[in-house]
Amino acid sequence: MKTIAILVAMTMEAARMIEKIEDAKPEKSAGKQFLRGRVGDAEVVLHRCGWGMRNAAAGARALIEYAKPDVLINYGVSGGMVPEIGLGDTVIAVSSYPASGKYHKTGVAIPTDEKLADFAAQILPGARKAPVSTSLGLIVNKKRKARIVAASGTACMDMESYTAAKTARELGVPLLVIRCMSDTVEPTSLLSFFKNGSMAAEKVAAETEAVIKALAAQGDWP
Repeated sequence: MKTIAILVAMTMEAARMIEKIEDAKPEKSAGKQFLRGRVGDAEVVLHRCGWGMRNAAAGARALIEYAKPDVLINYGVSGGMVPEIGLGDTVIAVSSYPASGKYHKTGVAIPTDEKLADFAAQILPGARKAPVSTSLGLIVNKKRKARIVAASGTACMDMESYTAAKTARELGVPLLVIRCMSDTVEPTSLLSFFKNGSMAAEKVAAETEAVIKALAAQGDWP
């Protein structure tokens, strides 16, 4: 049985997937909480890391070292950065760009696993493959958004995928990132997030479940 590690930031995102995990059993290692169980024919180990790039880096490392997975999936809600990405739309990341923080000065995006992204796109035909960006917080300034889009081609913004990608690459684990929009390029606000976050979290958890089941059904993984 293949093992898939699942990294999420928020309780809202984790709760939707926990409902879908069979034979779930909590486990603890080095002060961190994990949930092990099954989705389809795959063993999964889920970890909720908390908001932000620092938590994502630490959480991804702890999860990979503990679960020793074949694949790491980071999913969650996100904010659209271009007009063609609407509320409830799904983006499968082909790379993640550091839009703020200490990594921003490098201006170097980290790719996700190309074969996994292609596979997920086949399972989720309504999703769009595109670069994503990661920031330390909510970005509302239109000019700043435009600069980030121009630099990276990003379709949406999250707060975790860049350091998850960086850690996965360092540890040699293929990464898949799936994001569903809880708000759009205009307006972007906490009000929009709180209004639509639950919808986006439910949708992206269901989509991630479908991808996991499809992966587990493959004789040879992508």
